[in-house]
Amino acid sequence: MSSPVIVIAQLEAKPEYAEQFRAALEPLIAATLQEAGCQRYQLHQDLDNPHSWMLYEVWESEAALTTHQGQPHFTEFVAKAEPWFASSTIRRYQPLDA
Repeated sequence: MSSPVIVIAQLEAKPEYAEQFRAALEPLIAATLQEAGCQRYQLHQDLDNPHSWMLYEVWESEAALTTHQGQPHFTEFVAKAEPWFASSTIRRYQPLDA
């Protein structure tokens, strides 16, 4: 059995594109939540920076995450939003048995 993969995606838009960036996230999130293997895909906004968001993602496996990254709704979002990014940091984690 494969292990779940947790993704923390920190996304910051250039201030002049923040509204478009946020609006473009909505259909991405809706489509992603319908994907097999997606257990959670939740957007959070930074309390101190309104141009910054964090996506908390839980995938049932690395394969499910890889499939997601090839989906048209994901690749189209990345292509559309790329000029709007000020920065992004993507980190992947695996749960540890305590």
